[in-house]
Amino acid sequence: MRSIHSLVLFLSAMLAIGQNAAPVVTITLAEVDAGAGTVLVHYDLTDNEGDASNVRLEASLDGGATFLADVSQVSGDVGVAIAPGTDKTITWSFDAIPNIYEATVRVIADDGNTPDIQAMVDQVTEARMSELITNIAIPRHHSTALAGINAIGDTLQNAFTNAGLEMTEQSVTYAGGTVPNVIGRQTGLENEDNTYIVDAHYDAVSNTMGADDNASGVVATLEVARILSQYNFKNSLRYIGFSFEEQGLVGSGQYVQSGIPAWETIAGVLNMEMIGYYSEEPDSQSLPAGFELLFPAAVADIEADGYRGNFLTVVGNSASDPLNASFVNAVDSYVPDLRRVPLSVPGNGQIAPDLRRSDHARFWDAGIPALMLTDASEFRNPNYHTPNDVPATLDIPFLTRSTKAVLAAAAVLAEPLNAGVDTYDLNQLVGLSEHRHALPCKVEVDPNPANDMVRIVLGGCTGERVTSRLFDLRGNRIAGRDLYPTGDRSTFELPVKDLPNGTYVLVLEVGESSTTLKVEVAH
Repeated sequence: MRSIHSLVLFLSAMLAIGQNAAPVVTITLAEVDAGAGTVLVHYDLTDNEGDASNVRLEASLDGGATFLADVSQVSGDVGVAIAPGTDKTITWSFDAIPNIYEATVRVIADDGNTPDIQAMVDQVTEARMSELITNIAIPRHHSTALAGINAIGDTLQNAFTNAGLEMTEQSVTYAGGTVPNVIGRQTGLENEDNTYIVDAHYDAVSNTMGADDNASGVVATLEVARILSQYNFKNSLRYIGFSFEEQGLVGSGQYVQSGIPAWETIAGVLNMEMIGYYSEEPDSQSLPAGFELLFPAAVADIEADGYRGNFLTVVGNSASDPLNASFVNAVDSYVPDLRRVPLSVPGNGQIAPDLRRSDHARFWDAGIPALMLTDASEFRNPNYHTPNDVPATLDIPFLTRSTKAVLAAAAVLAEPLNAGVDTYDLNQLVGLSEHRHALPCKVEVDPNPANDMVRIVLGGCTGERVTSRLFDLRGNRIAGRDLYPTGDRSTFELPVKDLPNGTYVLVLEVGESSTTLKVEVAH
């Protein structure tokens, strides 16, 4: 079945990109020859600017959940510099796939024009962030405000689903209560098994609205997912709302322990932990004890600015230094008005416990690069873990800039593609060949290719009504009639003289049985 989400992605990306629309791929037909071990995919490729595309075929053997099957043996209109045109074909020679009719194939065409990341960043607005924080900052706790935390979990689920993401939940239980991790997955089109995570915890401490801690991170996750889901990327993205962070990083710990598929590599994590509190007042920023020993350059920078709480802290461990550098470069390139202070803690941060107090620490412990993006919590925000942590205390421009920074970094890391995609489920097919016996009778078509007329020869189905339908490759019904064979070999004629040259599909049905045959017309 052709993917409706693929069309939505294309239309959204075309509107967002503006200056260069993505190619459009339309799979018109797929043919399976199980005996020869081949799948023949027909597709049309169009591009508004007439650009050639790099075309790839991918296949899924798990119902479209992943496209990681071996498609190394391909030929035809596949590879680099494929010009736009109709009825292009790719032949896939597959090995040892007994359930080939359960496979899904997809064709990806990338014209090499990189989407504008700045255009993505600029879609984050203060008005939308203000609206979101008002809706998310409600009491939400597994025991004292269960309805609230369930409501925010539902908000995450609905947002991920509406964005066309693959939405899953991971059940997490703590102290007799169950609150799931909520996960939205955006599939990469080149390196699907290479994933970057954008996350925030969506619980709060009891008896607070938790605007900064951590509704600010949740709204940023929602907005980054909404915007980036409009585009295609080489690498995969996961957007996660973690549960039970306030109880000791329980949700993220369970995810790292049992939620990462064996086939997937987590290349980096952008964990948002309070990103909305800001102050230009001198001495509004304090520092944990010993910071001057670990981070003398950062402390000197903060001191030179009068200890103002006007920056985003970018916390990584030494193994995350490349990820930290990528984040800082993205900020400087796309959100230059956001002041950032990067930190690199040795090892897994045990030397600085205050820098391990969020979900990124579970990834550090597993050897996975991760950053904590934070306004420094109680070292800046006096409302931390109190009933005063309400939306009115947040700085919406700072929250907006911080969200833009995360979006820019995620886009850079995932590597945007100006690509068109279409999918096709092979379970639609009985199989295409000139001689096939899925019906309770023998079927032949002759001549094939045909000029003025095709003869349909039926044998062994006397007394059965055979329904015939002829389709073009776009699924339009061209002709059809009921056939009533009366002997061991009955012949019926099908006029094709008025049809354009090309490939057609003849479907013959008897009850629940059917046979699909390819008919070529060549005048």
